[in-house]
Amino acid sequence: MEYKFTTNPYGQKNMSDKMFGIDVATLSQEDWALEGIGWDEWTVEEIQMIIDESKALQGNQEYTYQIAGSDLMIIVDKPLGAYFFSARSEKEEADIIWSFDKFIDFMEQFKAFVRENS
Repeated sequence: MEYKFTTNPYGQKNMSDKMFGIDVATLSQEDWALEGIGWDEWTVEEIQMIIDESKALQGNQEYTYQIAGSDLMIIVDKPLGAYFFSARSEKEEADIIWSFDKFIDFMEQFKAFVRENS
């Protein structure tokens, strides 16, 4: 699925600050946990650090990233993929599971969006 990145994920009127994320109106029920990716302090460098840390994983290593001010946590395991957990969810398992390649592709697209809109 293609995601609609935006600087106003919740469609608020008269919003003066940019918040990088995904337009929540475009998210399906299955992908709803991604609403937690919205953050006003995303930088190209922060996203690149996540990509680099993820690609550097070896064997059974995991990389965990908690989005500041959000209920969304991402756990990356190179052979198994990326797991998205929302603290708002009642599910015990991951809310979203992507392949490693899909996660990296998503983060590269998100990084390009942040670069173009910073």
